[in-house]
Amino acid sequence: MARPKKKKEQEEKKINENKVELAKTIAQQSQKIARSYASIENTFAKAFRWVSAWFDKILFNQRYAKEVALILAIILYVATNSTDSLSISRQPAYTNTYTDQPVTAEVNSAVYEVTGLPESVTVYLMGDLSDIQMADSQATQKVVADLNGLGEGTHQVDLKVANISSRITAVVNPSSAVITISKKQSQEFQIGYDFINTKDMDSVYALSEPEFEKDSVLVRASDATIRSISIVKALIDVSNVTGDFTVEAPLVAYDQQGNRMDVDIVPDKIKTTVKVTRAEKDVPISIVPIGEVPNNKAISRYSLDHQAVTIYGPQEVLDQINGIDIQVPVSSFTSSPQVLSMPINLPSGVRKKSVSVVSITIELADKVEKVIEDIPIQWKNNTQNYKLTLDENEPQTVNVTVSGAQEVLDTEDGSAISVYIDLADVTQTGTIELPLHVSGGNKLATYTLDKQTIKINVTK
Repeated sequence: MARPKKKKEQEEKKINENKVELAKTIAQQSQKIARSYASIENTFAKAFRWVSAWFDKILFNQRYAKEVALILAIILYVATNSTDSLSISRQPAYTNTYTDQPVTAEVNSAVYEVTGLPESVTVYLMGDLSDIQMADSQATQKVVADLNGLGEGTHQVDLKVANISSRITAVVNPSSAVITISKKQSQEFQIGYDFINTKDMDSVYALSEPEFEKDSVLVRASDATIRSISIVKALIDVSNVTGDFTVEAPLVAYDQQGNRMDVDIVPDKIKTTVKVTRAEKDVPISIVPIGEVPNNKAISRYSLDHQAVTIYGPQEVLDQINGIDIQVPVSSFTSSPQVLSMPINLPSGVRKKSVSVVSITIELADKVEKVIEDIPIQWKNNTQNYKLTLDENEPQTVNVTVSGAQEVLDTEDGSAISVYIDLADVTQTGTIELPLHVSGGNKLATYTLDKQTIKINVTK
């Protein structure tokens, strides 16, 4: 029994392929025929005008009145019958081609999921031109896969054009598809979210975590599809928001690759509330020299056209920012004063700033040095809570050399200088040698140590 069925399917496939080829051929020939008939019409019209002009010369001549009447009657008779014959015969089969036509599965979508249908097909409509034009204007036809009566499993189904006049022949390519019907399952998913259209929101505003009407939603799909779902998100539109808002956000399921999935989500929208805040803070601007000023010079002072900048962002971010540093390369400075414009870069987490560019005037002076003695050694980043002591041969304090312009050094008393050992990378006990670090309170000065490393004893 299997062989006759297979042979029948092969015969049907061959017939469908022949239909497609026929449709393509008719589509090509119909245009050619239409052009031929247009040429015949044009030739006939020219001939008729010539005959009419010839008759004009004798038409009103009373001498030939009877003869003219007879001849005219004959011509009119022939012309009428020829026109009728041509009108009938010039209605050839016309073919129109429609590409990228979607396919609809006629199935109870609340219960079953269908996979394997092509995303689109090509449709050929063949018939009288008037019928094709009427079908185009009504646009009621659609390509369907009738799955009624089919249960779960894999099936080969025909693709047909529905809602089409019986006077029109429709051919679909491909004409069939191998599909799988699966019964849908249900599973709850927690709701994530994405803010969309953020470019259409003024960046001075900050958005809170959304509050949903409920924490989870029900997803219905086949078991295989449900297993491939990574997350269900609410898409929250924030276009032009300036204050707290509540919206019905649509829900979308995504797989692990971030592709949208065609599944049933109940409900398909979720009531969402978002609080909108506008936090701002004024912080001072200062410069940080990068490199060394040549010719034994140093920065003595500088001025800015903006002493401070207003920054906008989440309050918790602004609370961590006490100033904005502008890094200024100084290795090319050869004269004084130096005037330049520098951009203000946004700190991480800051959404907007009131000033983008600042003009800086820098004055130079001779570089001098000053030694600050007996700065105590400290510890930093002792996250493992080690017990630490300096080796018995190591000093408890070190000297720091401060370099810069004289008026800068005049304000340096050593109170803001810190010398420390960084323990962040220490993972073993015993006696180890670590580098010493130094930091100072004046960004226009340079701080160096007379001792670069030190030995310490590390115990638990």
